[in-house]
Amino acid sequence: MNPIANKGVSTPRPSRQKRRILSLEEARLAQIDRAIHHAVVAALLVDPTGWNALLELSDEELGRRFKNRLWEVIGVSTILNIDLPSMHDEDENLRKRIRRQSKLRTSKNEDLIQSASANPERYDLVRQGKLLRMDDYLGAADVTEKKLGKSLASGRVFSVELEGEVYIPAFFLSPMIHHNDFAKVVRSLDDMSGWNRWEFFTTPTEPLGGATPLQFLAIKKVKPVQKAAEEFTKR
Repeated sequence: MNPIANKGVSTPRPSRQKRRILSLEEARLAQIDRAIHHAVVAALLVDPTGWNALLELSDEELGRRFKNRLWEVIGVSTILNIDLPSMHDEDENLRKRIRRQSKLRTSKNEDLIQSASANPERYDLVRQGKLLRMDDYLGAADVTEKKLGKSLASGRVFSVELEGEVYIPAFFLSPMIHHNDFAKVVRSLDDMSGWNRWEFFTTPTEPLGGATPLQFLAIKKVKPVQKAAEEFTKR
C-alpha cells in the first residue's frame, strides 16, 4: 500500500479569488466563441460557397481582414447611431457578468480596473470598438504613423486621449464620409478637445433636426454641420 496515500495527501484547492479569475476567463472565452460562431454562421448564410476562399487565407491574414472589416462596420454603426450592444440581450447579460467579476482587485488588472471605474462610459467606447488604439487604427486604415500625423494636423482625423493613451474614432474607417468633409467641420470646432469633438459628432442635435452630425455628413450635407459646429463652440 502506498504510504503517501495513507497520509491523506490531497491537491490544494484553488483560492476563492483564483476561482473567480478562472470564471471570468471562462466567461470571456465563451463570449469570444459565441461572437465567432455568429460571424461564421452569418458568412455562410450570405455566401454559402465563399468559405473556400476564406479557408485559403492564412490564419494571420484571415484574422487581420476580419478585424479590419469589423472596425469598419463599427464605424458605420457609430455614424448611423446604431446601439449595437443593446441589440442582443444575451450578449448584454454576459457583459454584465464579466463586469461584475472584473471588479476583482488582482495585481494584474488593478490599474486598468481603477481607470475603467473612473471613466466607465469612455472605456465602454473602447470595449465596443468605437475607439481604436493607434496601432489598431494604423493597421485597419493601412496608413503609416507619419501619414496619420499629417491627417491629425490637418483636421482630417482627430484623436482622443484616455489615461495617457491615444485613440482614434472608428468612424474614420468608413467610406461613407470623406475626410475632407471631416476637416471642414473639425476646423469649425476651433481648438476644442478631442472628447468635445467626439461629443459633437456623435450626439443628436436640435439644429440638425435631432440627427447627429455624422448622419448629416453621411448624406453629404456639410454646411449645416459646419454651422452646428460653430454654434457648438459658443456653448
